[in-house]
Amino acid sequence: MNKALAAAGVFLLALTACNQPQGVGLGTVGAGGEGSPGPQSTRTEFSMAGVEPLPIYRFTTAEAATPALALNAGDNNRLRAPESNLMVTVESRDYGMRQIELNGENYAVVEGASPVASMPTVLRARTGCLVNPQPLRSDDAAVYTLDCS
Repeated sequence: MNKALAAAGVFLLALTACNQPQGVGLGTVGAGGEGSPGPQSTRTEFSMAGVEPLPIYRFTTAEAATPALALNAGDNNRLRAPESNLMVTVESRDYGMRQIELNGENYAVVEGASPVASMPTVLRARTGCLVNPQPLRSDDAAVYTLDCS
């Protein structure tokens, strides 16, 4: 009985809030009466919550950015050295990871063991970007395309 009364109280409170002249932000985007604010941003913020981000290396090339160029970016492949990567253990496997930005396009390079199924989720947490789950694979590396917009 108490739950029903509490639910009815919440419903009535919400109903009275809808009667305010400013509106409460319900309805179609941009709709509203006089005094209502404009449409709110739909941008979603992503918090990494204490997870160490991947090191980011930025390059500009005359060629179009591709995952293959991202894999080989850097002077004489100096980025393949362990100190140039963040070492991460995922599902008991060790990986060296880095983020490459080529002409504004973003890629995550993962070197080491074969990538596990949870790798896109790990990369999302460390970069804050959407991850294409189908990487470009080479012998000992995988390059994931990122959407950081």
